Amino acid sequence: MKISFQKVKTEHHILSEFKKLLLQIEKHPYITRIIPWIINRQQKWSSELFFKISYPTSSGLKCIMSKWSTAQELFIVFPLDKIDVVQSYIKECVDSYLASYKK
Repeated sequence: MKISFQKVKTEHHILSEFKKLLLQIEKHPYITRIIPWIINRQQKWSSELFFKISYPTSSGLKCIMSKWSTAQELFIVFPLDKIDVVQSYIKECVDSYLASYKK
């Protein structure tokens, strides 16, 4: 099944385990763009999915998604005056997705 994103830039590959999560996140009306960055190898690894909101940027939030020994930065773009609402929404999406993924 091919996934069609509306707001996710697909110039770079996306960690496949996170595609459904990004489909959910992009539904928020304040989010204008989601930009996945290059997939990198990391020294540590875990079989658990991991998603972390790292810090605010000048245009939104920088996040990290990882699985096994791969990690991918993700930039979520939205109006900065909506950071509390968007950050809360992302956390809800992540918590729900990770809980359902473990089942």
